Amino acid sequence: MEWEARIAHYDQVTKFPRSLFVAGEGRVVGTWIMGNDYRVKSGYYGGYPAGYLRRVKALFPDKKKVLHLFSGRVDLSALPGDTVDLNPTLTPTYVDDAQSLQNVPLDQYDLVLADPPYSIEDAVRYQTTMVKRNVVMRALQGVRPGTHIVWLDQVLPMYRKDAFDMEAVIGMVKSTNHRFRVVTVFRRR
Repeated sequence: MEWEARIAHYDQVTKFPRSLFVAGEGRVVGTWIMGNDYRVKSGYYGGYPAGYLRRVKALFPDKKKVLHLFSGRVDLSALPGDTVDLNPTLTPTYVDDAQSLQNVPLDQYDLVLADPPYSIEDAVRYQTTMVKRNVVMRALQGVRPGTHIVWLDQVLPMYRKDAFDMEAVIGMVKSTNHRFRVVTVFRRR
């Protein structure tokens, strides 16, 4: 599915004013203003912001097998899929380290959502260590070609340009006094 079609589907489903555009070299750019709904449906600190999964689903209607990386707790009714987390008490599909993903059959997924701890303070809150983003991206090279990685973070993770194309960069803000984040979409070459 081409990006113009993805954006048209997103606009039709969400009914939001057009905020995503195909820019030079075919990269999608835009901004998502999430609004002041501070609820996290999963009830998990640091869970996906309200409406985030609905937006991602609207961009990727063709994707059938979803993996939520660094999942914590996820509202799977919004975007069904499997989950990966280090904490077994959160009952993820796979108890695994996102930096290795040894127990995850990556070649089965066509869409991976990653929402790692953004800072050392966040990692402490989750009772884990800070993740090495470039190591996670290296582990994600195990996905099959054409798989999209949707990475929500405050930084752009280091990645290999011979393994991934960066197809979209979407700025995201919830509301006033919240962190500005970026949604980066990679496609496995």
